[in-house]
Amino acid sequence: MIGLVAIYGPGRPLTDELQELWPESSHAYRASRGNCFQGPEAMQFALDRHRQVIAVGSLAAVVGLLTDPRVDVPRGAEVLCVDPGRRWVIPLTHSDSAAELAEEVAGALGVTPVFTGPQPGPGSPSGPGSPLDSGNPSDPGNPLDVLTPHAVRYRRAGAGEAAEAAADGRPVRLVTEVAYPLPALPPNVRPDAPEDAPVLRVTDREDPDGDDLLVVPRTLVVGIGAGSGTGSADAMRLLTDVLKETGYLRSAIARIATVTGKADHPAVLWAARCLNVPVDEHPAEALARLTVPNPSAAVGTAVGTASVAEAAALAGADGGELVVPKRKSATATIAIARAAVRGRLALIGLGPGAHDLLVPRALTELRRASVVVGRPEAVEAVAALLRPGTRQVVLPEPGTVRSTRGAVLDRAGVATDRAGRVVDPAGAAATLAAHGHAVALVALGDGAGLTVPAGAYELLRVPGLPADTDGVPA
Repeated sequence: MIGLVAIYGPGRPLTDELQELWPESSHAYRASRGNCFQGPEAMQFALDRHRQVIAVGSLAAVVGLLTDPRVDVPRGAEVLCVDPGRRWVIPLTHSDSAAELAEEVAGALGVTPVFTGPQPGPGSPSGPGSPLDSGNPSDPGNPLDVLTPHAVRYRRAGAGEAAEAAADGRPVRLVTEVAYPLPALPPNVRPDAPEDAPVLRVTDREDPDGDDLLVVPRTLVVGIGAGSGTGSADAMRLLTDVLKETGYLRSAIARIATVTGKADHPAVLWAARCLNVPVDEHPAEALARLTVPNPSAAVGTAVGTASVAEAAALAGADGGELVVPKRKSATATIAIARAAVRGRLALIGLGPGAHDLLVPRALTELRRASVVVGRPEAVEAVAALLRPGTRQVVLPEPGTVRSTRGAVLDRAGVATDRAGRVVDPAGAAATLAAHGHAVALVALGDGAGLTVPAGAYELLRVPGLPADTDGVPA
């Protein structure tokens, strides 16, 4: 999980934009001059909860906060400064993982990464004596840092063995309890690792033994029902008890949902503030159309839908499932649904193929993908940029592959699936994304010709420069 700190009003637009880009892996803290949550408090709040913090504000303001006597910077923290005018991002920590995050921010916002002092890499100093010193001047960064900013990396003292094993190249067993399109992981992190290997668990529930390193997708939606007699803390108190009882993690909650007209109820507002998540409202007539396990005729008469908490949670989960049915206190009701996690498919134009002519967002998406699909020349052009462990699916053009008898196979997309059906790059990419993978479909040029069928996956397009450009955009 990454902490985002908006240094007063100027920092809020880009902070909001980053949180919108990374809803499942970031928490935003917005400093305000008019209350008790000012700059030092917001920075300390973020540093106490996150190893990596992105502060949006002037360089002088951010450095001033880090040296403020009211701010205690934990050893090993990584802080980035983003210009609110969208010009640059500066990692204030000299480490590979901070530099990598700076590249991610640059690609996401279209800003220029500026590296000051020693360049990151094995053997580079990390600012001994600095409040941001990691304590290990030769630390190249843990390979599991690829999980951020794409998912919540849940750090606890007992989970250090998994991180150390991943860094040392020893086997780490990947256990997936919740579907999530993870980026490419190191090859030693795999589902078939020995049973006694340290565990990296993708889940939204607590690990009772406390020994596993957890990756927590933020996919839970909390539905809240509140009335005129509901106190401001009642819903949050009930939710806390339910989370403790069921083992679901607070950090897995992505949003709150309720019926239209209740978003400004004190109980809903307080829960949203405690969880630092947005609130969605759904019309009563829309909620009334949903099938829920515990409808209430009295609630239907009062608000026009027989269910608020369960129906709102399901409406916010957008095709997901109810994982905690309605729970009631004397004054409030809550229910929890898990959103349907969809795969991710990026259509990327690579331009002429030279790395220095690749648009920044393309690099971000290539590093995000666990699978890259394309014709041989396109995959070869980006192979050196991919993370270790990224699967490369190369599908030749018609006529470039011969049968065992030497005959040219001139059908479109000579690769076939398990059923023997012919597939092309678009079909292969769409199939992988529909099964929950993070996929990049690549082609030289601007990528305008890349098309895929509609499917159960998030689709985005990253245009590139024309293939015949000489380095100057047309």
